[in-house]
Amino acid sequence: LLFMHRFRMSRNLFKRIADGILEHDYDGYFTQKISASGALGLHPLQKMTAAMRMLTYGIAADGADEYIRSAEATNLESCKKFVIKVCEVFGERYLRSPNEEDIARLLAIGEERGFPDGIYPRWATFVKSIPAPDTRKHKPFAKRQEGARKDVERAFGVLQSRFAIVRGPAKGWKRKEIGDVMKACVIMHNMIVEEERQTGRQSCTFEAMGERVTVS
Repeated sequence: LLFMHRFRMSRNLFKRIADGILEHDYDGYFTQKISASGALGLHPLQKMTAAMRMLTYGIAADGADEYIRSAEATNLESCKKFVIKVCEVFGERYLRSPNEEDIARLLAIGEERGFPDGIYPRWATFVKSIPAPDTRKHKPFAKRQEGARKDVERAFGVLQSRFAIVRGPAKGWKRKEIGDVMKACVIMHNMIVEEERQTGRQSCTFEAMGERVTVS
């Protein structure tokens, strides 16, 4: 429980992510190195732990100095390299457009909530809310649209709860780096949801938020 509280995932899942990154560590950044004097460099788990602390707690790079015993610049670089590797190694499986199974499940959920299917055109668009619904047609539509909007808000809410870096300011980060962070957080969220479904176990903090986030 302590590990899950600190890392927002089980020890087994974190190990799976770490092993996957090391297996594809082609540039050798996370591989432990030995200096010319024979001193060992940072262990891969030190760098990954620094990255996870920045992602989960939203702390600055120098906030993990004493805990990880690494420099601020190293922590920042570790975080950037970590999210890139998460996207490269696990993105194809966990950051994809919804498949037929996902769509069927989402439609079933919508139907269960009384939301009629097939009322929208097949192209992507934004449907504006009705500010003051006052007709028999507008009132139920506005109510159901607000419910769907809450689902979207909860999807971002769970990312903010699990990964505090998402809700913090992004000063000093480049646009691509912010994108990598967001995608990595979504990927790890989907991995957590998958594991919870397979094991039938959910952390009490996120019990009501165990839904997969998909992209289109």
